[in-house]
Amino acid sequence: MQKIQDFLNNFIQKYLSSSKQVRRIILYALLALVLLIGSFGGYYYFDRFYSNQSTVKEDKIRTAEQAARDDPTNPDKRLALAETYMIYMRWDEAIAQALEVQASFPDKVNVDFVLGIAYANSGRQTEAIEPLKKFIKSQQGTEMLGLNTRYQAALYFLGDSYLQLGKPQEAVAPLEEDVQLSATDADAMYKLGLAYNAIQEYQKAVEILYKAATFVPDYTEVYQAMQVSFQGLKDNDLMKYAQGMQAYSIKDYTTALPLLKEAAAARPDFTPVFVGLGQTYEALDDLPNAKAAYEAALKLDPNNFSASNNLQRVETLLKK
Repeated sequence: MQKIQDFLNNFIQKYLSSSKQVRRIILYALLALVLLIGSFGGYYYFDRFYSNQSTVKEDKIRTAEQAARDDPTNPDKRLALAETYMIYMRWDEAIAQALEVQASFPDKVNVDFVLGIAYANSGRQTEAIEPLKKFIKSQQGTEMLGLNTRYQAALYFLGDSYLQLGKPQEAVAPLEEDVQLSATDADAMYKLGLAYNAIQEYQKAVEILYKAATFVPDYTEVYQAMQVSFQGLKDNDLMKYAQGMQAYSIKDYTTALPLLKEAAAARPDFTPVFVGLGQTYEALDDLPNAKAAYEAALKLDPNNFSASNNLQRVETLLKK
């Protein structure tokens, strides 16, 4: 699965400063609390991007295993052990524990969550579908789904499982809901873009993929998917934009610049190309041209956050 380091770095930094991201100090505190109590919850988002220190991992696994040994008939402790295995990506052990709990306590809905996530991440997408669907159904109608990170994780992995099984039409609905609930999840946006491309909804794909790129400007796979979209739309001019941004994403700025300039000349009404030009000029330390590009983007779209934020940064640098 694609790991978006820059996205999470920005995510955590913004928790400590301004208001760019949606889930802020409260969720960050919840992540720490979740680690303390051994529950999955919001930890999904942290663990999805960062590996854990081995000593912490081993201590938590040993603690959960001992708790289960001390009280082997307690389903909650067995389920906590299954979740601990899941958190630390010991998928087979998570599945084995969850199945044992399910055999005696079939109404434990979190068993379905563990099974679905573990199956999906261990390459057993076919087996992941039903427990994920069952867990999602159990949560629907409950309050504050926007803060229910288990629900969002289940939606994501259900959609991703359908994609991997070659069923993009079925992937669309859960991924659309995940994106709606988690408005900054570039991974989910990327997967939704793949699903739209696969069902030939190319314009929808472009829109969601560009949204993903606003949160992760160097997300290479997003620009690769955009090229599929523009090919489907038969838009060769914007194909150059996607190719240029792919080059930008891998720090090949000398390749990116002429492609983006050509795209800008052909499509002077397309705001993203000027944002991309500004980012490329900035990476090349050409701040005057970066400033001009961001200003051009803001003339087209005065509310463009990326252009506005980047322009402020460049103007500050130019004053030094």
